[in-house]
Amino acid sequence: MPTVHVTSTPLTPSARLKAALRLTRWLTAHGSNAGHVVVTFHITEPMAYFAGGMPQTSYGESEGAAGQARWASVVCHVHPDRDHAYLTELAQEIRAALGLDADSAHCLVRFEPTQPDRVFYLESGSMTSAGPQPAARSQEKGPDHADR
Repeated sequence: MPTVHVTSTPLTPSARLKAALRLTRWLTAHGSNAGHVVVTFHITEPMAYFAGGMPQTSYGESEGAAGQARWASVVCHVHPDRDHAYLTELAQEIRAALGLDADSAHCLVRFEPTQPDRVFYLESGSMTSAGPQPAARSQEKGPDHADR
């Protein structure tokens, strides 16, 4: 169920793969099913991400050194039961996986607790969730039931 959405400076395909594998291994070591870990990478266009009023990506910018990010904004969807220590360790792991070690690097990690029953994935030809299955839905139809 955990998902990690990375928005950053352009990364090489090998840097993205290394980061995704490192994060998947870390999440798996901390109780997640490797098959449910999703890591995505998004590249912003120039002058689209600002921190403190300053653009983090400017025109004519190329990939960072060795394909590493110079800045990153990350959103993670994790189980709501994860404690502060877990979130702190994961934030550090994300920073390290992206190679953001320099004092001048910008890294923002936001955690969004997500109930397992709010995440659906394809399994054996049908969409399922990791949470408890709700009671059977009423077959009643009409305007009184449209907003439920």
